[in-house]
Amino acid sequence: MSTPAIALVPYPAVPANGGFTGSTTEYWAQAQAVQSAQDAQSRQDHYQLQREEAARLRMRKRQRLFTWMYNALAIGELVYFIVGLYMMEWQVADLQDNPLLGPGQEGILKMGGTYTPRITQRRQYWRLISSLFHNAGAIHITSNMGMVWTFGHFLVREISPWLVALMYFAAGLSGLLVSVNVGAEFSTAGASIPAFGLAGASTAMLLFRWRRFTCHFASAAVVGFIVGANAFIGATPFVDNSGNTAGFVFGAVICLGIMMVRREKTDTKIGGLLVYVIAVGAVAALLAAIVGGLAGLQLNTPIAGCCDMWVCTPSSLWHCNASRINICTLTTYVNDTSILTCPQGNRIAVSFGASSTADAVQTLCDSLCSSGASMVSSGGGSSGNTDTSQ
Repeated sequence: MSTPAIALVPYPAVPANGGFTGSTTEYWAQAQAVQSAQDAQSRQDHYQLQREEAARLRMRKRQRLFTWMYNALAIGELVYFIVGLYMMEWQVADLQDNPLLGPGQEGILKMGGTYTPRITQRRQYWRLISSLFHNAGAIHITSNMGMVWTFGHFLVREISPWLVALMYFAAGLSGLLVSVNVGAEFSTAGASIPAFGLAGASTAMLLFRWRRFTCHFASAAVVGFIVGANAFIGATPFVDNSGNTAGFVFGAVICLGIMMVRREKTDTKIGGLLVYVIAVGAVAALLAAIVGGLAGLQLNTPIAGCCDMWVCTPSSLWHCNASRINICTLTTYVNDTSILTCPQGNRIAVSFGASSTADAVQTLCDSLCSSGASMVSSGGGSSGNTDTSQ
């Protein structure tokens, strides 16, 4: 805040011949008033310089702490990704199956990606955490780390790095719960969801405190380009734009809630009112998303199939079926012939014993339907069939 200027009283005028008109008492009284005003101005200037220097020191401390956090996150996700490739014997999927230079569905599954049937039926809730650090490919991890670095450094200029970290995980978990419910038919890596949360928080900060910043057109162009490019990446297999969108929205809502808690006024009355109204519902919306998402998984009622184009947008450049979860049907005929029907319609002859468990069917489904095993003809088969689905 700028300090108000203090009007300085000039010393009494002294004639050129050295004589002084007026009493000595008045002269020294005015001189003392001028000196006092100058001392007060000097003290205020010094205090303002001290405040600015302290603010710069706090800013450097925040940036150093965020840089340390970012380095830990980047190294952790990179090691996670390399270990995943090692587990898959350094095999990278075909570019049409995974254009992000990463493994196929088997690798995504082994490294803890979102896999709704296993979360709901086998209670593998740890995937809700592991997927936040799991990247679908080299391009995915590069874009995600770029988003975290760009928007994280912007946010720590306004709020604490610990609040940025809280925002990262809260928006990421909320968005991931939306992803595993909406994209229940796909296996995905969710590391881009918390990155989109920071993008949403930065957008909210730029909108509601726009008078603090300059070059608004350039800022909007940069944010739009980064978010648009990463949304394009989110349209590919093994990445979910429904989770990215939810993370973006929750990040913006959490940022407004933090602004409310810190009692930071916006530059306009309308902005202040909007911040208050939205921030009041921020905690409620966040808790509703988490509780609702967990309830949907617990009740085994995910919303699947409604927004498949939002999860993975069909294109001639990639195959969305590569990330679609293989849920197969096993049909056993009276002559002990078993036919496994893949989600894509492939029918494969398999051999089972007297009984077949759902886990065994799913294991065959994951291995055979994704590898393109040879099909059998659609004829044959008689009554007495039994369907077992995972």
